[in-house]
Amino acid sequence: MRDGAGARSVGRAQPQASGGSFLEVKLRRPPSRGDWVRRERLMSRMGAVRDHPVTLIAAPVGYGKTILAAQWLEEAGPRSAWLSLDPDENDPCRLRAHVAAALERADGGSGPGPATGGLIDDSAAPGPTLSAIVDSLAATAEDIVVVLDDFHVITGAEGHAQIEHLVEHLPPQAHLVILTRADPGLRLGRLRASGDLLEIRADDLAFTVDEAEAVLAREGATLDVDSTHRLMDRTEGWPAGLYLAGLSLAGRADPDSFVRDFSGGNRFIGDYLVEEVLARHSDDLRTFIESVSVLDRFSPDLCDRVTGTTRSGMALRELERTNLFLVPLDDDRHWYRFHHLLAAVARSELDLHRPGEARVLHARAAEWFSRRGNVDEAVRHSIAAGDLQTASMLVEVHWLDYVDAGRIATVLAWLKAIGPLNEASDPAASATAAWMAALVGDEAALRTRLASLTSVREHGPLPDGSRSVESATAMIAGLFGYGGPGEMMRGAERAVALETDRYSPFYAVANAALGHAAYVRGDLDRALAPLVNAWRNDRAPVIIQVVALAIESLVQDELGETERARERADSAMELLDSHGLRGVPQASLAFTAHGRALAADGAVEPGLATLARGLSLRRESPAHGPWGMVDHLIVHSRVAAEAGHAVLARRLLDELDSHLARFTEGLEAIDARVAHVRRLLHDEDGDVAPGQALTDRELDILRILQGTMSLHEISEELYLSSNTVKTHARAIYRKLGVHARADALVTGRRQGFI
Repeated sequence: MRDGAGARSVGRAQPQASGGSFLEVKLRRPPSRGDWVRRERLMSRMGAVRDHPVTLIAAPVGYGKTILAAQWLEEAGPRSAWLSLDPDENDPCRLRAHVAAALERADGGSGPGPATGGLIDDSAAPGPTLSAIVDSLAATAEDIVVVLDDFHVITGAEGHAQIEHLVEHLPPQAHLVILTRADPGLRLGRLRASGDLLEIRADDLAFTVDEAEAVLAREGATLDVDSTHRLMDRTEGWPAGLYLAGLSLAGRADPDSFVRDFSGGNRFIGDYLVEEVLARHSDDLRTFIESVSVLDRFSPDLCDRVTGTTRSGMALRELERTNLFLVPLDDDRHWYRFHHLLAAVARSELDLHRPGEARVLHARAAEWFSRRGNVDEAVRHSIAAGDLQTASMLVEVHWLDYVDAGRIATVLAWLKAIGPLNEASDPAASATAAWMAALVGDEAALRTRLASLTSVREHGPLPDGSRSVESATAMIAGLFGYGGPGEMMRGAERAVALETDRYSPFYAVANAALGHAAYVRGDLDRALAPLVNAWRNDRAPVIIQVVALAIESLVQDELGETERARERADSAMELLDSHGLRGVPQASLAFTAHGRALAADGAVEPGLATLARGLSLRRESPAHGPWGMVDHLIVHSRVAAEAGHAVLARRLLDELDSHLARFTEGLEAIDARVAHVRRLLHDEDGDVAPGQALTDRELDILRILQGTMSLHEISEELYLSSNTVKTHARAIYRKLGVHARADALVTGRRQGFI
């Protein structure tokens, strides 16, 4: 990277993609166990996985979906990547990151494998683009099976869309296996029609009589033929129910009478049998199970902290020895989870026997995770504990790290779960909510948050490291520019005056805001220094470095420094690639600069393709302020006009007008750039030269400009479109040789037009 761009030293801790060993357990399929019943008929069905792009194993809890997939992979031996999903993967960036991590650790690998080429590392949360994941699968020489377990937790449309994209672009040697309790939100009909979907459902997974007898015999339970069939009828072949029945029946003097005495549906049988099994253990062990049930995954250390004991390791070994639905998650038997059925019943028992204690247990878990830097789990357990103040503080400290990693969705979900109550008494919480409202383009919420902060501007420093509430509000105004170029410049100038600590990430944020504001207003010389301050700062958020490099590239291009412009654009793209951020909307300015640099080097069509990609990214989200889109549309239309694509250029200019319609002041530099494009297109208003006479319509508009009406109001007064009035105004400025409304009035009076 040239001039040290992006040479980022160790600064703010990044959100964990792996969470250390906590993620590793999600990436390993359950190790084989000797007590698993081998079901030949299902193993034979699974043999067809390699003949189908997608396999769906869908059934309610307790049907052995995970066991079947793990057992087949153990015996069949194809290269495989395993990911056990949880609700946090509804953040699309986290989902991509963890799919990539699973590929890198396929079959127990501990680092980037030959197929992935280092898509993700252990310290950075952003995931690669879906295209990079598909490319890594295509580069694998052998068949690879990707298993997504517990897919039912993915409920968001974005997550489904990403997996849909993956399905549509799977290379022939890649096979996706989805384990879920409910049909996923994917377009399965097309896969069925084409024969590309293998389905295994509850009816297939239900035990046969022979399989049920094998399970019961393994647990030492012997029933006569009638009782076996009665048990099959009661459970409808439900594997979990039959397994629990075996545990309940073992050692009973009259197991047949026990079977005759219970009835009901699967849920009743499950609850009943779990309670029967738990009743056969000591009170201490039952208490341990109930306490640990608040955890999705757990280790002895974590269990000790949650339960307040020092004997969790012994308890876990005892549970594993007695086969009590404890699933080891790694070969070292350090991380475990309960079977979902046992966990659900144990949580119900906890609430029944010790009401309110779950919150205490969640609070202890939150503290344990927080001490180990696992912010995701710490926030989740704090919210579950009802400790919204701690959850809010964690979000206030870490929101910038998550946004920089592309995980805006995670922060938004946290804020929604926490609710607005903390904002009333905590200015830092309100400032964080204002940042997020600005990022997602919710201007109404942003105005509300900023209004609530007007009386506490000196409050600070804030937990995120910014100097004060005033600094935060100034940076928001300067970085996003929702109030127009004037407010944008004033906010950026104030932010730079306040954020003077070069070791704070907000020093770079403030400088990037000032550089961009100066560029928007056409003050190119003033823009350079703060932009360099931003991208050279090794504490700068990655996305701020990218934006600063991209804007400097555009500045250098306008100054005629095409080589330096190309270097900055290349550096911005390198940063995106090295941090897996090509797919986030904030990245679009890098594509803007790179597309312009390619075109300036003579690679016009590749430049237009790059610009089209940037525009597509920006259109995916209306967020992040209006000026990135404005910058892009001007550059894109210019390159299109230079290449002779007049229709495209005019379409882009029309779109630009719609984005600028809300602003009436501070657009002189923008208008000059647009005028240059129109001159390239030989449009009427682009050909106007200084000194030409004003038309009657232009004289009418010039006279009205003496008042306080905006251009939009003038258009309504004259029954013209806003774009038409803006076109006339530009022509007036150009004929009078001025760049601003006030100057046009002065010159117009001097020349006798008004």
